[in-house]
Amino acid sequence: MTKIPCRMVALDIDGTLLNSNHVVTDRNCIALRDLSKEGVIVVLVSGRMHQSILPISDQIGLENPIISYNGGMVKHAKTGKVFHHTPIAASTAMDLVDYCDQRNLHLNFCLDDQLYIKMENSWSELYESRTGVCASAIGDLRQLTGGEPTKMQVLDTPEKIEHLLVDFQRDFGERLYITRTQIEYIEFMNPQVSKGPALKALATQSGIPMKLVVAFGDGYNDQSMMAAAGFSVAMGNSINELKECANYVTESNDNDGVAQAVEQLLLGGSATFHGFDWDIRG
Repeated sequence: MTKIPCRMVALDIDGTLLNSNHVVTDRNCIALRDLSKEGVIVVLVSGRMHQSILPISDQIGLENPIISYNGGMVKHAKTGKVFHHTPIAASTAMDLVDYCDQRNLHLNFCLDDQLYIKMENSWSELYESRTGVCASAIGDLRQLTGGEPTKMQVLDTPEKIEHLLVDFQRDFGERLYITRTQIEYIEFMNPQVSKGPALKALATQSGIPMKLVVAFGDGYNDQSMMAAAGFSVAMGNSINELKECANYVTESNDNDGVAQAVEQLLLGGSATFHGFDWDIRG
């Protein structure tokens, strides 16, 4: 039976590893643990804060670096060692705070892996329910002037987010990396940040060529890491752009798509896929 040559697996979390109930299923856990036993480094890669990824890493039993904040931070799950951190410039952060205040938008401010908001509301409740991260409501985010956040985030209705994304790209596109990670989220990072470069840096530091990295994803912010990896797996619930470019399309996140692909491609099963250069075996 065919196996994809692999030494590192990069896994998006929301919409990929987690199902719609924001849970890692037993089948996914077992598949990833079996993969780890074979010596493959399993790396969680997410737009989430580092602290909100840790419980997921612990549930699976991983002891590897985590790529958080869409690549803005690379930090070890167990030792806490920071391998890489690229925050937003303090002046740009305050400009974004002012911009959102003027438009009465809910803004998350992630500084030193802590979450700060202006006030608690339905959006802060939604974010906490999904990530388990409790925000500190401080009234005025300008109290954080001088701080360099790893990420900032606007939450609103899907309809409004679609229009806001255009406005933010126009007004901040030259100073920030801006991406839509959930239908209610727009996220802002340093313009040098994305998942692909962070994954490349970690693989290089680990002595692993990118041709031996397999990446799983479902959304726009996964495009760079899937393009960088030697083999890419799109979830059944992925955006069409990922499905069209991926080497393999697995089941959805609600049907253990990660486990299905790991079992079929990496643990000795068989599957049909396209666009893969088998010469990388050498």
